[in-house]
Amino acid sequence: MKARRLVVVVLLAAIAGVLWKGPGVAQMRAPLTEDRGNRGDVLEDLALAEEAWRGHPGDTGATMDYATLLLETGQFERSFEVVDPLLLAEDPPPDAELTAARLCYFMGRYEEAERLFRQVLDRNPSDQRALRGLVFTYYQTNAFHRCAELPREELAGLRLPHLDLMRAFEDDPPYRLAWDGPVRTEVPFVESDPLPVIDVEIDGRKIAAIIDTGADLFILDTDTAESLGVESVATMMAMFAGGKQGEIAFARADSLRLGTATLRSVPISILPTRLLSLGERQIEGIVGTSVLRQFLSTMDYPRGRLVLRERSQAGLSDLERGVAGTVEDEIPFYMQSTHSLLVHGSMNGHGGLLFHVDSGLAGVPAFGAPRETMEYLGIPIPEVAVHEGVIGGGGGGFATGTFPVAELGLGRLVKKDLTGSFGGLPPGSYWHLGFIQDGLVSHNFLREYAWTLDFDGMRMVFSR
Repeated sequence: MKARRLVVVVLLAAIAGVLWKGPGVAQMRAPLTEDRGNRGDVLEDLALAEEAWRGHPGDTGATMDYATLLLETGQFERSFEVVDPLLLAEDPPPDAELTAARLCYFMGRYEEAERLFRQVLDRNPSDQRALRGLVFTYYQTNAFHRCAELPREELAGLRLPHLDLMRAFEDDPPYRLAWDGPVRTEVPFVESDPLPVIDVEIDGRKIAAIIDTGADLFILDTDTAESLGVESVATMMAMFAGGKQGEIAFARADSLRLGTATLRSVPISILPTRLLSLGERQIEGIVGTSVLRQFLSTMDYPRGRLVLRERSQAGLSDLERGVAGTVEDEIPFYMQSTHSLLVHGSMNGHGGLLFHVDSGLAGVPAFGAPRETMEYLGIPIPEVAVHEGVIGGGGGGFATGTFPVAELGLGRLVKKDLTGSFGGLPPGSYWHLGFIQDGLVSHNFLREYAWTLDFDGMRMVFSR
């Protein structure tokens, strides 16, 4: 079988910006734009803001400026430490509460995030930033029914397809999980390269699906959805790899079976996935982060399997037994928007970078970089061209080029002499999350490890 040289699946860049777009969170800073420069420029601003904050420790504006720049450079814990004292005031600044709520969301502290978003709404029920925050907090915690508690008139202005999707579940909780036997299952990879593929059952039909943390929901092929009678409840235009745009639909499936685990009442997206087919194998689905989030999930690349454990103490104990003596590192991660998994890393001797761990970039490259990161690291922009077999969620026809990566690291995991890709990330990806995203780490970095996502501990466990 002739596999595609490169498959770029950067699926939901448009959605990633939905949650936090709008006015800047700090009182004394201009709204965020795409021409803020690169990390070097912002670090210079950060040094000045820290000096002003230390010189005026009680000044709200100086505190918010410093906390905002810390957030924008990906220093989320430190940003929360700086803004937290402002929350002790009898009447905390709304921007301080919003910033703290946003940071709690990133760190997976959803109860705190909900409380802070609600405090903002108590004073201003029409604050759409806080409304968005609550909607996505309920999204991450599978509490779809709680959207009914929010004011419908104010929600009407949000225009969020995810909200329409959540409302479609009414009193039917999403992702109801049942096991056939032990609360652990192994699903073999039927292909490991250029991306891992597994067999799943969607509404009783067996299909082949890619595992891709660059996707949000389970994505079902458009033609397959039609043949199964799955009807959409919402649509939106999304930006995909290479800046390509296309429509993505949202719906619900009755069931999704992975090994001996069955999820019922499953939120899904609908997109033409067959264009991503690898060689002769027809790809009719994509297992995204929201599916993996229902489990303690391990993508065991060396053994060619997806291991799904229950999110419980029993599941954690089983994981600990399984990786005993083989753990290379445990790395904290953050979550922005619906599914963006973010970790701190390093590249070519520069630390303090923030990477999206997106397993859906196939082929030779282990890293995808935006222009600003190339400039910050002093890497020449490569020549780009439209290559046969380069394709993303919105189709092909966009230009890419490759460049050498001397060293790439996540925590203690450091690999040398890799290949990077330029041109696949959508325009504006560097700032579109509301903070700097220095690039994405993908399949050819991850494939040497058994990679576990622990959404309760907000950590990635890498073992051999």
